Amino acid sequence: MNRFLLAILSCALFFFPALAAHSQENGQAILQADRALSGALQKSDPAAAAILLDDRFQWTDANGKTFSKTETLRDIAALARETASDTDIQIHSYAELGILFGFHHNARFSRIWVKRPAGWKALLALDTPKPAQPPSATPPASGNCVNPCATLPFTPATPADQAVLAEWQKTKMDEWHPDAADWSTHVAEEFLIINDRAERNKEQRTALARKWQEAGLRVPGDPVLSMSMSDFGDAVLMISRHAPYKGGKPYYNVRVFVHRDGHWPIAWSQQTTLQDAPAIPAVPDK
Repeated sequence: MNRFLLAILSCALFFFPALAAHSQENGQAILQADRALSGALQKSDPAAAAILLDDRFQWTDANGKTFSKTETLRDIAALARETASDTDIQIHSYAELGILFGFHHNARFSRIWVKRPAGWKALLALDTPKPAQPPSATPPASGNCVNPCATLPFTPATPADQAVLAEWQKTKMDEWHPDAADWSTHVAEEFLIINDRAERNKEQRTALARKWQEAGLRVPGDPVLSMSMSDFGDAVLMISRHAPYKGGKPYYNVRVFVHRDGHWPIAWSQQTTLQDAPAIPAVPDK
């Protein structure tokens, strides 16, 4: 082995443990902040809770109703009831963003924390009802994919956002023109997709994409109604609202993308149906 390769190996042995330690350190800080927030909520202490909530904080409950920071603090007991029975807590942590997730009541919950100059702040809280029954065997819709495959009602503001959109739209193309092998290259190893029908990791979701491909299904993505993106170091947060392709109530979707090996694979996708919203017609066949 030449000196150049030895130098690379030495750097790798030093650098990757450092990354792991940094991630673990962030995870502990996020867990500590989350416990402090839960304590403030249980004590009905809006002043203490306000310090731990980002100014842009939003909580979307299991019915798809979204509350701002002000609204949450005004009725602090509502969020306190939700966090009183958190179980099976796990954390995915990155440089400036962390996802703390688990179960409470009859829902999967996640809280997204972001690193600010004053410390870690809760930016989002999201609840998704557990599926009432096993995933349906009914084939997904097949049709033409314009939005989101080709067009979107959103213009990226940063190079990172532009790269993330290109990566995400590639997964949509790989579902519409089925290519399960390529689809998996745009997905992080820790990937989870959560909705009120099922929860799948990368292996399970890739297997589903392969099943669609073998069946010759051309699955279009659900059209985007609105979208926003925020950059946090090596992570980008995407928040969007979608109209189901086959028609029905719209849903709220939170996604996290992470920068690895020169691209931006998706690491997290969680959605909740907006139960109080009117149903939207199916996309017309063309």
